[in-house]
Amino acid sequence: MKKNISHIGLVAGDKNLPLAVIDFAKKNNIDISVVGIKDSVLPIVKTKLPKDNYIELSISQLSKTIKFFKSKGVDTILIVGGVNNSKITINFDVIKIFFKLLFIKKKYDGILRLVIKQFEKSGFNVIGIDDIMPEMLIENKVLTDVYPSKQDLDDAKFGFAQALKYAKTDKGQSIVVFNKKLIAVEDFKGTDNLIKRALKIKGKQKGGILVKVLKPGQEKRADIPVLGKNTILNLHDGNFSGVVIQANNSIIEDRKNVLELANSLNIFIMGTDGKF
Repeated sequence: MKKNISHIGLVAGDKNLPLAVIDFAKKNNIDISVVGIKDSVLPIVKTKLPKDNYIELSISQLSKTIKFFKSKGVDTILIVGGVNNSKITINFDVIKIFFKLLFIKKKYDGILRLVIKQFEKSGFNVIGIDDIMPEMLIENKVLTDVYPSKQDLDDAKFGFAQALKYAKTDKGQSIVVFNKKLIAVEDFKGTDNLIKRALKIKGKQKGGILVKVLKPGQEKRADIPVLGKNTILNLHDGNFSGVVIQANNSIIEDRKNVLELANSLNIFIMGTDGKF
């Protein structure tokens, strides 16, 4: 765990990861204040905190977020969880970021870097969830009791190289491979949509794997690859074999329950550094 953290400022997006950060802070007697992203954050997050330590803002209200964290004495910031299709209000913060973004090649990652830079310029230390909870990182091994078959391993070796190649385009970080053929790639609609599109191509026959990697230069502090329950359920519904995800650069949301679910549905989860 990073030392010298006295008060965490959490920017909370969707799903359950913000809850894990709040639990961590409480167990370690660290103060925490939360800005929930409107239209994304789970309602339960608000109930875990004193009223004065929680506020809900639009994704575009960066100046108000900074002002809130400063008023609470925050020294360290975490940005956790995704953002749904929230409405972006055009304000001075948005105009500044948009103008700078014109000169950045990788637009999505560029937004995150600009936001983090603004937090740092305001005097905050910005860290990633793996800095305080390294046990969440996916190891270089099969994590489930369910193991990949020889065909799955062949698909994994082929697919990992293909995923790294695709990730360089900055269009997505996940692909689906079936019988050593790339059948679908991720777009802006995300991983679950990718699985559904791949299912239409391969049909209900058993097999095929999802491969998920970190994009080159990806800002891990705000956008680390995450494997969650919905992905496992979608893989099972599509009769896929499992998922291969880059080790040491990815995490599993609600790890214990996700692994138990995968085992019960006969879906393997394998972390790899690419050396098969």
